[in-house]
Amino acid sequence: MDLMLLRAGGVCTRIPLWLVVPVLLGVLAAVVTAGYQLGQQQRDVVEIPVLPTVGSPDLELAERELAREGVESLASRLVELENRQARLDLRMSGLGDALDLDPEALEPKTGGRGGASPPDTAAAVDRRIAALDHLLGQRDTTVARLDEAVRGDARDERMRPGVRPVESEAWVSSAFGYRDDPFTGERRFHSGMDYAGREGSEIRAAADGIVVRADTNGGFGRSVDIVHADGLLTRYAHNAELLVDPGERVEAGQPIARMGSTGRTTDTHLHFEVHGPGGPENPADYVHR
Repeated sequence: MDLMLLRAGGVCTRIPLWLVVPVLLGVLAAVVTAGYQLGQQQRDVVEIPVLPTVGSPDLELAERELAREGVESLASRLVELENRQARLDLRMSGLGDALDLDPEALEPKTGGRGGASPPDTAAAVDRRIAALDHLLGQRDTTVARLDEAVRGDARDERMRPGVRPVESEAWVSSAFGYRDDPFTGERRFHSGMDYAGREGSEIRAAADGIVVRADTNGGFGRSVDIVHADGLLTRYAHNAELLVDPGERVEAGQPIARMGSTGRTTDTHLHFEVHGPGGPENPADYVHR
C-alpha cells in the first residue's frame, strides 16, 4: 500500500507506506518522551507542604498541663467552699445563742442517702464539690431566714419601751397609781412615774419610735410624745429643753430633752408615761426603775 502526497504544481508523488510508518512511530515516541520529562520536572519543582505531627512527648505534656489546671480549679473551689462553711458556722453559732438552740437544729434535713463509693476521678470530685455547693446553698438560705427573723424580733423589741429614760443618778420620786396631789392634798390618780434628778440632765427615748409631739402641753410643760410598736406611746414632761421635732425618727436611748421643771411641778423632775391602746399603763412594767 502506498501513500499519495500531492505537492505544489499539481504533481502527485507516491510514497510506499512501509517508509512512512517508522517515521510516524518515531515522532510519537519523541512526543511521549517529552511529556514524561516535562512531568518529571514539574514534580520536582512543586512541593506539597506536610503538617508536622505531634509526637507522644508533646501530647503527654499537654495532658499534664490540662490536668494541672483542673486540679488548681478544684482546689480554688474547695477553698471557697471552706470559707463559706466557716462563715455559716459562725452565723449558725450566733443564731443558736440568740434562739437558745443547738446549732445542729438549724441544719437542713436531707434524709437518708447512700450508694457505692464512686471512683476518685476529677469528674467524680467535681460532682462532689457541686453537691457540697448545693448543700451549703440550702444552709445559707435557712440561716438567712432565721437571721432575718431574729433581726425582726430585735427591731420589734427595740420599738417597745425598755430603756430607762433618765441617767442612773435619778431616782423615782413618785410611782404610778393613786397618790395625794402635791398641790391640793386630794387623792388623785397619777398617770405616770416621776424621776427626780439634776437640772439639764439628759432625757432619753425609751424605745425606737417617731416623735408625734414636741411642744408646750398645758400642765405638762415642755413635753415630748413618741409612738412605738403595738400602739404604744411614751410621754416625757416638764423638760427644760426639747431636742427633737415632730416627725423625727428616734432610736432607743437617744437624747430627746433635758430635765427641768416647766408646767405644773414642785421641782426638777421627769414625768414619764406609757400609754397603750387602753390608756395609761405602769411604766415600771416596761423599764427598770
